[in-house]
Amino acid sequence: MSYDIRFGVKVAGAPDDCYAVIGEPERHSPTYNNREIFVKSMGWDYHQGEWYKLTDVIPYIERGIHELRFNKKAYKKLEPDNGWGGIESSLEALESIMYWITNDMEWSWNSDVPKDCIYMCW
Repeated sequence: MSYDIRFGVKVAGAPDDCYAVIGEPERHSPTYNNREIFVKSMGWDYHQGEWYKLTDVIPYIERGIHELRFNKKAYKKLEPDNGWGGIESSLEALESIMYWITNDMEWSWNSDVPKDCIYMCW
């Protein structure tokens, strides 16, 4: 099983939990086996299926990228025994999220949507 990372905006006039998806990172479906690495490296115990304001998420993603680039040894014990997932795939997923935020979003037809109006869901 894997996550389905996506970015969306709230739909005006719809129930509070209605979001229109406007994009996804290239590495949008990392394995669930990476959860412990994500949570520990980002310092964020997120909930799958919940939408989070992108501007609130960015510091967690940046922290996770930093941790996995410079402190790999601290996360080695969290790598799954079955070989699916691990530090490298976790780092690739987080970098992919940041790439979408900083590059893909700038060149898409949604580029005029303010970042504080965008949400992310795992």
